[in-house]
Amino acid sequence: MRLLLSLAVSATILCAFAPRQASAQCNSPNTSNTCTLQFTGTVRLNSVATLSITTGTTTLTAPKASDFGTAAGVTSNGPTVTVKSNGAYALTASAPSQWSGPSGTSKQSSDLKIKVNAGVFVALGELAHPSSGTPAAGTAYAVQYNTKYNWTTDKPGTYTLLVNYTLTAP
Repeated sequence: MRLLLSLAVSATILCAFAPRQASAQCNSPNTSNTCTLQFTGTVRLNSVATLSITTGTTTLTAPKASDFGTAAGVTSNGPTVTVKSNGAYALTASAPSQWSGPSGTSKQSSDLKIKVNAGVFVALGELAHPSSGTPAAGTAYAVQYNTKYNWTTDKPGTYTLLVNYTLTAP
């Protein structure tokens, strides 16, 4: 089975430099042959964030007969998602309600669970939300997927599910 990944990133930056009028003029000649004028630069930094992913596709581990109908499911390693942010952010994963399957068949996306780093498997949704104001200089989230299989509904063939990773920097 192939799992397709896409990502969406929300980040903006706005910079404005406002020079101040010089309040003095250099007069020549002077004893040191130097003249100093002051300049003040100002910048307004909005939330800035980047999201990167190591790969755009993941092939999930194919299930064995003993994997069908079990609560344990089959675990597969996914990509690593990396966040850089100068402030608070939220990282989420979402997908349509169904995998597309062979000959018009489908599989419920709720059969796919996800975890990052040493966490626990959860439904698609919020993956990481550091406390307000916590910056990330390059926080990596190693993604794993866990897929459940059903004897009666999961027909042979290739199933595809598009997972969207979204980084929001409020």
